[in-house]
Amino acid sequence: MANHLNNMRCYLAGPIDYADDDGIGWRNDISDFLENLGVYIFNPCKKPVADAIYKEVEEEKTKMLGLKKSHRYLELSQRMKEIVHFDLRMVDVSDFVIVYVNPDIPTFGTIHELINSLNQRKPTLVVLEGGKANCPNWLFGIMNFNFIFEDFNDLKEYLIQINKGHVDADLSRWVFFE
Repeated sequence: MANHLNNMRCYLAGPIDYADDDGIGWRNDISDFLENLGVYIFNPCKKPVADAIYKEVEEEKTKMLGLKKSHRYLELSQRMKEIVHFDLRMVDVSDFVIVYVNPDIPTFGTIHELINSLNQRKPTLVVLEGGKANCPNWLFGIMNFNFIFEDFNDLKEYLIQINKGHVDADLSRWVFFE
């Protein structure tokens, strides 16, 4: 068995601000799967630091909404700049990125992370709510449509095949070290 994904690092991009569960649920589900393949997870909902300044979910999200409601935009901007910097750094050091896109949930950070990942020529694997038929046309123009998945089950099957070496990886994106 090839075990290509062992010791790789994966960033999980997707909506947080307007997601009902802060984007925690799908990230927890896919993290369990990836960890069983030996993949290290960079999860923006569980940042690998103790400092609360980098957190953006649960009580920290509530605090930031309070800053916005009270028109404390400078403070909100300063906090978000730290979060953006940290999250984009996790994209930088990842070997591949999984992106969850639901066209019904407004998101800006996810698109920023997706574009950075594509510009770095990383495997950028998109699970799109509603599948390719619901995909924004622009996405077809900027990435390989074979990296757009109908659901998380399709993504998991693809990753299993990549891990075993049973599928030809797009070597302009995937890099495997022995």
